Amino acid sequence: MKTRFLMCALVALMLVPLTVAKKKPATVPTLRWEQGAAGCSLEQSDAVALDRYTIAQDAVSVTLAVDPRELTQSQRRAGHVVSVFLTVRNKGASLLLVQQSNASLEFVNHSQWRFGSWDPDNLANHIQNQTDDLMHQTDKDLAKRPEKVEKNEDRLREHQKLVSEMLDFLSTQGLKDTVLDSTTREVSGWVFFPSRGKWVGDWKKKEEFVFRIPVGGWMVEFPFQLPPSGHPQLKERP
Repeated sequence: MKTRFLMCALVALMLVPLTVAKKKPATVPTLRWEQGAAGCSLEQSDAVALDRYTIAQDAVSVTLAVDPRELTQSQRRAGHVVSVFLTVRNKGASLLLVQQSNASLEFVNHSQWRFGSWDPDNLANHIQNQTDDLMHQTDKDLAKRPEKVEKNEDRLREHQKLVSEMLDFLSTQGLKDTVLDSTTREVSGWVFFPSRGKWVGDWKKKEEFVFRIPVGGWMVEFPFQLPPSGHPQLKERP
């Protein structure tokens, strides 16, 4: 629960999204999740956990975990950031490169527009810069209205504490490019995407997405809907 709280608070701190769409990768073999296909499985959660889409191919398995309420949750955040959780396991002898830096999220109902993922370090720098600007502006405002200093100092300290937790969350929980080998068999972490651009405006009540990430010699694809079809009744978290 703490991890999910930190992730949601993280994107709420972001004042300006960095919307950069990456180019389509060169043609490579595609490994696509399909309901009922060999090696594909779906573990649908109750109303308080993540849905997990898994593809198993040879000695490799890739799992995409998505909050079934992400459509609603993301729209309440500044920047409307979308987040997914990825886990890759390699039981084989060959090296396996997981390329978070080339991950993308396609908005199928919005001209099939694709957003590239945020690098966790760049996102952390962005948050730190935004916080520094906010603190500088606040100091200037308080200098003009000293009667509000005491009241706002407590709020600023709480804000700084939250920012510190967010930066720690990014450094420890954000997915980065990783090589899986005999010593590192598994990697997992959060991947973040913007959701506003030239062809992506207001969202519909039901949206279709395709998450893509290069893993080894494959381009792994996960199509999914929000909210998911045939899902147990969703309840809003307090």
